[in-house]
Amino acid sequence: MPTRAQTVADAIEIFNKALYPKGLDKTTTWLGIYQTLLWYEPVNWVGFKELPHIIDADNLRPSNPLRKAKWTNPNAWQRRANAFHLYLSNNLNVTPDNVIKQVDQLLKHHDYRGMQRQNSLGIAFAGLIKEVLEKWGGQEISYQIEVDANTIFSGITFPGRSKAPRIDLLAKQNDIPIAIITAKWSLRHDRVNDITNECPVYKTAYSRIYRQVSRRKLLYYVITNEFNPARLKKVLGDPCVDGVIHVHKPGVLDVCGLDGTLSGLIDLSDFMNQSNSWE
Repeated sequence: MPTRAQTVADAIEIFNKALYPKGLDKTTTWLGIYQTLLWYEPVNWVGFKELPHIIDADNLRPSNPLRKAKWTNPNAWQRRANAFHLYLSNNLNVTPDNVIKQVDQLLKHHDYRGMQRQNSLGIAFAGLIKEVLEKWGGQEISYQIEVDANTIFSGITFPGRSKAPRIDLLAKQNDIPIAIITAKWSLRHDRVNDITNECPVYKTAYSRIYRQVSRRKLLYYVITNEFNPARLKKVLGDPCVDGVIHVHKPGVLDVCGLDGTLSGLIDLSDFMNQSNSWE
């Protein structure tokens, strides 16, 4: 079974070798991330065979006979997922039938076949965000993934959470933490509170430990590929969170036509630009 380090290395290799019809730069990183990690759900219902997993699968296909009996026409999420599928086709410059061959490359790799998706997905996602920030973000900043939080903020505790919390991605300058980036491909409804609860704990600990050596305030960001408006709004509405970054904001607003209140999302390419202001 691949180690965490190998999973990140494999994801980065796939990302760098992915298809970029207009070239690879900060504005096209989303294409590489999707080719590496995005997968399609088998649907086989109301005219759709497979659709990109941009929402929980039960929004894309009937989960039981009762729903199947009532589900006789394409629903809103099927139409959105299909629009996103066609958008990928256009940006990858491949036919719609060939998009599925381009995506989910990490889990299609022979070393990962049969493995539980979420573990590899989470590790690879954080690793890819570190990679793009190192390439196109602030150049005087160092990034670490999977950091034991107690090595940075000693003695912190989160009610109901592990006694060994880990930081998905930590940004530092001159060995001083400047930003915590929580990387979650999706925002599970039962875990959204974990994100909003940990932010003030980290910021309070930062003020206690680093106030003598830094006048800055610790920044706290969430980066995700979540499309569910309710979950996104909950994090966007948290005053402690300094920003919610989406892998591809136009996919949410322009392609899927989701609620305009999500305009507060930050596109990944814009986030790379913002990181230069941390220096």
